[in-house]
Amino acid sequence: MVKPLPLHAPSLIDFESPARGLAVYRIGKSVKLAVRHADPPYVDRRRSLAVLTLLIAVAVAFSGRGDPPQTPPARAASLDHPAQTPAQRAATAARARERREAARQAEARRLRRSTTVKGALRRAWLSRAISRSRYEALRRTWWRAQRDVGRLSGTRRAELAAVLAMAERLAAGRMLTASRLDPVFLTIRRNREFWTTRPLPVPRTRLSFRRDPVVFEYYAGRGLAIQPLASFGRANALAASCLRTGARHRCRPAALGRLLDRMVALASERGGFLAWEHFFAFGSGSAPWISAMTQATGAQALARGRRALGDERYARAARRALKVFDAPPPLGVAVPAGGGVRYAMYSFAPDLRVLNGELQTLIGLRDVARIAGSGRARRLFERGEPVARRAVRGFDTGAWSLYSAGGKESTLSYHRLVAGFLGGLCRRTAAQTYCDAAQRFERYVREPPRVHVRTLRALRIRKSTTIRFRLSKISDVMMQVRDRRGRIVLSRGLRALPRGRHGVGWVPSRAGRHRLRIVAVGPAGTRVVVARTLRAADAAKPAKKKAKAKEKARRD
Repeated sequence: MVKPLPLHAPSLIDFESPARGLAVYRIGKSVKLAVRHADPPYVDRRRSLAVLTLLIAVAVAFSGRGDPPQTPPARAASLDHPAQTPAQRAATAARARERREAARQAEARRLRRSTTVKGALRRAWLSRAISRSRYEALRRTWWRAQRDVGRLSGTRRAELAAVLAMAERLAAGRMLTASRLDPVFLTIRRNREFWTTRPLPVPRTRLSFRRDPVVFEYYAGRGLAIQPLASFGRANALAASCLRTGARHRCRPAALGRLLDRMVALASERGGFLAWEHFFAFGSGSAPWISAMTQATGAQALARGRRALGDERYARAARRALKVFDAPPPLGVAVPAGGGVRYAMYSFAPDLRVLNGELQTLIGLRDVARIAGSGRARRLFERGEPVARRAVRGFDTGAWSLYSAGGKESTLSYHRLVAGFLGGLCRRTAAQTYCDAAQRFERYVREPPRVHVRTLRALRIRKSTTIRFRLSKISDVMMQVRDRRGRIVLSRGLRALPRGRHGVGWVPSRAGRHRLRIVAVGPAGTRVVVARTLRAADAAKPAKKKAKAKEKARRD
């Protein structure tokens, strides 16, 4: 028999060549024929191959001599394992499946304690929540994102790393459940695509990707995040084009159905109900958190989509989304208040009251009750509407609106948003509170700020004083003081001053008359100019000098 070729090189193969004076050598992985005791490289290649082929043929021909005949594999198997009946084969296969399933379940139980993203993915596959192909695709997405974050630098690396850190925090808290894989990994995939190919965006930019209708928003330091509220806003606009006669835009049922299908697929299972969670940190809250406004707007869009397209799947999804309004924070959004319930804007901050969020939530619930005939939505609206109606007055400053209860004033966009929601509830309920407030808030936009300047007396040169004034609403203020010759002696530009009292320090350098001018510009661009005359006197003489002068005059 031919002995195995040695793995080192060069070496002499251990069998005799039929050709006298020749030997077969192995150099690395190649075999060459050479004259015995000669170096292998000096042999003719074609002659060597011919002789080597002859040697191999002879070795194969004589390799089996003297060996006992071997039993064919099929015959040996039949002798060792007698043929089984179909029932026995089925039982054997069933036992094998049981063993595989037991091993699968044992690994799934072990992975329940896993705190890694890869562990969460394998746990979802072992529990059959996702298919094998889906499992492999998500693993590739995670691997590519980790690879690319190391190749990036600066802002791009920081933004993509923030998104990956979000997924890792969810996995560490065992919150990366199977239902959250789709929104989380869509976020990872879109961020990887954006930060490796697109130019840097402006914060709060909203964008979509090719034919995918889901809206993303850029939050500086947190990357791109799915914006479900904006996505459902787009769905509402598409549905309105199909439901209203004489709409400005044509009905696009395919686009509406594609967007609603995507949003239903991106919803998460949260405590037994369907929720559109936000997967980025905001304020004091960390992912995942929910908003009553987003939930109500989502249910509203689904109800309208069901009417426009006739698909009952959207009605079922809307009913499941309403369950969040019965659960308290942080799981849900229902907060007891004054014999009723108010619905929290942020599930992580139940004490924070934001008027525009509460009003939009009630509008969504009211529309779901009317369009879908939902008794649950009607009950939720009736529980929350009186609480919101009583709260409206507390958000009215008499010249503008507050963004949150006891907090700062609204920006122009939020003030107009609140006025629009008040008008919407006025049309839906005909409640005088909403109608009057809507009219006042719209009037505030047209009215200029009111400025009241406190009278200044006993001004003296080289003595510090404070010019005090009060604003009726948030304004940009420009203050100037000119002396009697018209020269500017004080100039201050103050941006976004809130309503209330303010003061600017000033030290008169010259005696005589001065002219104060204050220009206040409101959020909508309305302006008011206030002018006052100030008089500064010479510095008073020290008290000791005055006393000596009086004593001298008395003696004289």
